[in-house]
Amino acid sequence: MNDKLTSFSSVLGVVIANKRKGLGIEQTDLSKALGLTQASYSRLESGKSTFSVDQMFICSKAMNVSVLDIIAAVEKTVKNLEKNQVVQVKMPPRGNASNAKNTESNLGAFVAGAALTALIIGLAAK
Repeated sequence: MNDKLTSFSSVLGVVIANKRKGLGIEQTDLSKALGLTQASYSRLESGKSTFSVDQMFICSKAMNVSVLDIIAAVEKTVKNLEKNQVVQVKMPPRGNASNAKNTESNLGAFVAGAALTALIIGLAAK
């Protein structure tokens, strides 16, 4: 079993970051559309904060990209990560969830931000 984990939201952040960069859009443009500081928006893309559904829709509209295209890219990325056993994609336990205390503490290293981006880029290069 792979000991590296990431969340669906982290994958979403990488997908949106890659689409944004491919379109030549700056983080500050999307942060303004969301009413966030650039630093707060950066945490969304890096997986340190979780995208809401509202934020995903606003980002897609600001980039003129279909939400369905974003979701399809997330789904494809998740499948590729799991198929190649790079990382496991799971919902992280929440502190207020009833099962959070019963979750194994040795699930592995959580991968987000630049590390996840590097893994996805490396996988795409294969």
